[in-house]
Amino acid sequence: MDKLKVLIAEDDHLLRTGLALIIDAEPDMTVVGAVADGEQAIAAIERSKPDLVLLDLQMPKMDGLACIRHIRRLHADLPILILTTFNEEEYIFQGLAYGANGYLLKNLDFRQLTQTIRDAAQDKIMLPGEVAAKIARYVMNDGTYMKERGLARFFERNPNYTSKEQQMIKLLLGRLSNKEIAAQLFLAEGTVKNALTALYEKLDAGGRTEAIHKLEAMIQEAN
Repeated sequence: MDKLKVLIAEDDHLLRTGLALIIDAEPDMTVVGAVADGEQAIAAIERSKPDLVLLDLQMPKMDGLACIRHIRRLHADLPILILTTFNEEEYIFQGLAYGANGYLLKNLDFRQLTQTIRDAAQDKIMLPGEVAAKIARYVMNDGTYMKERGLARFFERNPNYTSKEQQMIKLLLGRLSNKEIAAQLFLAEGTVKNALTALYEKLDAGGRTEAIHKLEAMIQEAN
């Protein structure tokens, strides 16, 4: 069976060496490179063709986030695990948004570490509990996400709105004018005005402002 080829990019010499020893001790893994900065990591990927990259965020010359972006331009499917000792949201979301497959906390014991590497190599998204909890808290507190979720639930509970009305409600909540709604939906402005009037009646609202307030209240309740 071919061994899983791992590249380590970590500027701390002791940690880099320790990780290499742990990984090389596994019968199904081998370290094909251990480098100290992002530029060396890019060169080592082209040279050694790893199956997975362990990547520190805080490295000289090219940091981990810049390295992820560069790797993804060349290797869309190469699994990347970010090595970190901290859980700041900006790094969590940027790293995942740029294409990392997950996070690996440096204080994991060796059994968890090697199993996480195996799982990530199978294209699984790997998030330590601390990181997953932080993402969950962010999502639950994010206004855009909450509005979208509430709107979806509102439509589920009120199936009497047509797909066209649902589109108009979304645009109405975005505070778009009749002209802007018409442009978005490729309709005449007069058609939009008539449709909105019918929508206000359906909501038992006297006009745009009252309709928006009622919709926002119902969406909040749906959450």
